[in-house]
Amino acid sequence: MNRPAFLPARRERAVRDILRSLGWAVVLFWALASELAAQQAVQNTTVQDTIPSDTTRIDPLRNNNVDMTGDELAADPFANSWPLFGSGARMAIRGYVKLDYVQDFNGAYDRFQFPIAQVPVRGDGRPEQSAYMNFFARESRISFDVRSVTERGTPLQVFLEMDFWNTEDTPFFATPRLRHFYGVYGPVLAGRTWGTLTDVYSLATTLDFAAGDAISGSRRPQVRWEQTLSDGFKGAVALEMLEFVDIDNVADQPGEASQRLPLLAARTTRTTNRGRLMLGGSVFELRWDGLGEISNATTVGWGVLLSGRLGLGKRDYLLWNASGGNGWGSNIATAIGTGSSAVLTPDGTLDPLFAWNVQVGGVHYLSNVVALNLSLAWASVEDSPDRPGTSLKEGGTAHVNIVWSPVKSVNTGVEYMLGLRRNYDGADGTAHRLQAMIKYIF
Repeated sequence: MNRPAFLPARRERAVRDILRSLGWAVVLFWALASELAAQQAVQNTTVQDTIPSDTTRIDPLRNNNVDMTGDELAADPFANSWPLFGSGARMAIRGYVKLDYVQDFNGAYDRFQFPIAQVPVRGDGRPEQSAYMNFFARESRISFDVRSVTERGTPLQVFLEMDFWNTEDTPFFATPRLRHFYGVYGPVLAGRTWGTLTDVYSLATTLDFAAGDAISGSRRPQVRWEQTLSDGFKGAVALEMLEFVDIDNVADQPGEASQRLPLLAARTTRTTNRGRLMLGGSVFELRWDGLGEISNATTVGWGVLLSGRLGLGKRDYLLWNASGGNGWGSNIATAIGTGSSAVLTPDGTLDPLFAWNVQVGGVHYLSNVVALNLSLAWASVEDSPDRPGTSLKEGGTAHVNIVWSPVKSVNTGVEYMLGLRRNYDGADGTAHRLQAMIKYIF
């Protein structure tokens, strides 16, 4: 198939647009950082500094691991830990048991979470199914956190977290799954945890495990160096494994996706008592190994991200997560597994696809133990004449929920979800879902 003449110009326009957007992102980053600093900068800000202290029982960061290094790890109070006698280390065991009830109204293809890619579109070749309910506890998780300090005062940590979100066998078969397993020595982190461009602070609270999945980031193996640059500013650089390469082999040619180089990621963060900003970028190789039957093909992918969390008074918070780049699809949660990073064209070359996402969320604390949460998310992948019309083009989700903590160690809530998927050929579909949960936290 011959490629249309407009593609090079389209690619050039896309590059100009992202460079212009990056320029504005940098301006916005520093403007907001200056505003936060003017409001009241603080040193050694911890996770709890970004939320009202009396709403800890319903704080989403209470349940999501936030990896720390260096002085941030050393300053953490490490609450509810106990000494491991004879070792000089301390240990904490945390986690929760979460029971979810899902009432699906449109036969979405994932019975446990609500990703955009699994919204049904009539006539796109996937089998139609009716509405259903589901009852499960596979999001439940447990973590083991061990920390100590060297003779020179360098903080050490080993962190392991497991959940039961393993759906490889049958729909109701839940086996343990590794979420995080890493070690920290001073400024160096090595192991598997959130990618350097995954900003947990910016993610809106949803009962749905997919979390309005038009977000950038995932957990992945890596080695990262993070350093304090000045009061409130930190910088990090990392080498990571891009686990989902997502090359669409539209002509069913021989070979497989195979990487020769790790992904390079870097970020800078600004933290004050009003919130947090993060600006980052990464560059990586996308490669198709022809396994000796066809020629190998490579191309360069890249992406940039701007995310944050900002307090608007004492009871309201604004959250945002936006990114874009060439070959960036497998770094956006909703596009993973859809062949959205690049296309192996019939002539054996790799055509990287431009992809972008934006998520905006908010939280309003109705009281110390009741929170109202909203999340709006959208993701889009560049058109390609080589991909089937039934391929995912774009889509979004809306989540609204209320979370209540009736007693200190229990959260419960209910959420309404709306999802939209649109394919390359213009066909689209919507889905609606209700979800309720009860969570026992320890």
